[in-house]
Amino acid sequence: MRSDITLKQIAAASGLSVSTVSRVLREQPGTSAAARRAVEVALGTLGVRHEDEARTSGTVIAVVHAAPIAGDVDPFESLHLEIVERIFALGWVAVCVQTGPDLASAAEVLESFGVAGAVVLGGGSAGPEAERLAALGVPVIRVSNAGHAGFAQLVLDSREGIRLAVRHLIHLGHRRIGLVVPEDSAASTRVGAFRRAMAEVLHIPATRDQAPVVVAGPGILAGSQAADELLEAQCSAAISCAPSITFGFLESTRRLRLSVPQDLSLLTVGDMPDAELVHPPMSQVTFDWAALAEAALRELERLMRADSRGQQTGGGSSGSTGESRGRSPQLPDYKVSPDLVLRASERALDRR
Repeated sequence: MRSDITLKQIAAASGLSVSTVSRVLREQPGTSAAARRAVEVALGTLGVRHEDEARTSGTVIAVVHAAPIAGDVDPFESLHLEIVERIFALGWVAVCVQTGPDLASAAEVLESFGVAGAVVLGGGSAGPEAERLAALGVPVIRVSNAGHAGFAQLVLDSREGIRLAVRHLIHLGHRRIGLVVPEDSAASTRVGAFRRAMAEVLHIPATRDQAPVVVAGPGILAGSQAADELLEAQCSAAISCAPSITFGFLESTRRLRLSVPQDLSLLTVGDMPDAELVHPPMSQVTFDWAALAEAALRELERLMRADSRGQQTGGGSSGSTGESRGRSPQLPDYKVSPDLVLRASERALDRR
């Protein structure tokens, strides 16, 4: 099997877009039979083993993440793409599975593939699947916005991201800044970091009135409603912590005949697919997804080697509870700091 295959090469060979190829490989609903067949043929042409061969040979890596709720945007899409590309580059086989209330258990689906390891992205429904995979003896590494005890993990430092966003907007002269966070396991951490940063830099108590916060549900409509709340609170700048929230802000300002950044500076924290292509190009506090994917797979490979040595010395078995295999006693727990990428969605506040 060739080890230099990328999503762009598969797209070129299949005649499909990169995004369509990604959806097919991730087994997302809504892909056509023709697209799935085109990707299968392209993989064969490029020398990549198809699924039946992957069940019996090669190193199979599971990439597991929660399916976005209807109307939402996958906050781990960029990282997912980078991980899949790197799996191909390492000469491994990627099996991508989405989890959700109406979907089959990832562990049940993956058990027949004989997966050597798993990368679990985010929380929500992906969390219980990480538990099930570890119980089956599969080495697991998690990447998410919040820590999860008992797993090797890379934690995206949401607190530092919020602090970086607050300091930048205050540097531009904004004092009335609002925050919108998705209703997830990292919400309280983000809100606490926001209020502390506002208090430390502006020397204010940062009460709810002075530092408005909205916790939004899934979907662009919820983001738009959150934007309406912060605009009504007369915020001159806002920090969005999810792609759907950011798109909701853009929708709300257009509906109210306002402009970003002329009437509202907007900064998004975390991933936002094609942030440079929206209007206006979105400034971000984001992560180096390529480096993060490399680090996650490097650590997973280390766990897999430790697991293999444990099996050779009788230290683990597929019927274990996961303590000796999926959960090594030496579990790394890294915090990853973000970077500020400036584009055109924020500007200095006019002083009058």
